[in-house]
Amino acid sequence: MDEPVAIDGSDGPLVVRRLVVWRRLEPGDARTPGTEIAPESDHVEAKVVQVGVSEETLEELRRLGAARDEAHALANSWLARYEPAGALFAAGGGMGVGVWLDYLPAWMLPFAGSVAALGVGVGAFTRAMKARREREAASRWEAMPEREALAKLVRKLEPRWERFAARVKEDSGFRVELRVGDVHEADRLVSIDPARLADPATWEPDPGENDVRYGWAYADGRVVEQQAELEDTELAGRDDEEE
Repeated sequence: MDEPVAIDGSDGPLVVRRLVVWRRLEPGDARTPGTEIAPESDHVEAKVVQVGVSEETLEELRRLGAARDEAHALANSWLARYEPAGALFAAGGGMGVGVWLDYLPAWMLPFAGSVAALGVGVGAFTRAMKARREREAASRWEAMPEREALAKLVRKLEPRWERFAARVKEDSGFRVELRVGDVHEADRLVSIDPARLADPATWEPDPGENDVRYGWAYADGRVVEQQAELEDTELAGRDDEEE
């Protein structure tokens, strides 16, 4: 495996994580030594590279991320969550079904309707409260100096990540993003969710010695992180060369 690439451009010690990059195999193409076949498609090979950021950059991302989470915590309070409304509506609906199926006495029907109606009312209140709390949290974050510091880090990381992706493609033909929607439930495979370049979790070390993380990107914009256990790709590469 090559030496880690510093995505933040630092020269000091790096916090290293592994990335998966992919290449589509066309008919007649030979496997690249040291690669695996991607579990999402028999026609895609996967290779692992190493990247990282400095310890200072990661600590700064953690600090700024904590400040952002604190600013938005108000929007996640119980007054802005739909669980109470959902529980009331489900309870009222369940009692109504019980009356209809003769499991519960008929006199409970008005009570069931009242509980369901209360759930609707609480849901309307929650919706208004959630919108209000989200506006307040956004305004609070907008006024914090950490917001501009985080935006500055994003402006630093994004072009460096794009240059890294272009260099990997030019040097080896592998991509940090590959469409697989024709053969898999996800639309694309992504090495890192570009929207989370400034998320400290993106740059945390891999949880296990042979673990690697990558994403399934769906057509609706969701990116679900996957975790896989590597085979000994370096040994496989040596075996291929010996043959």
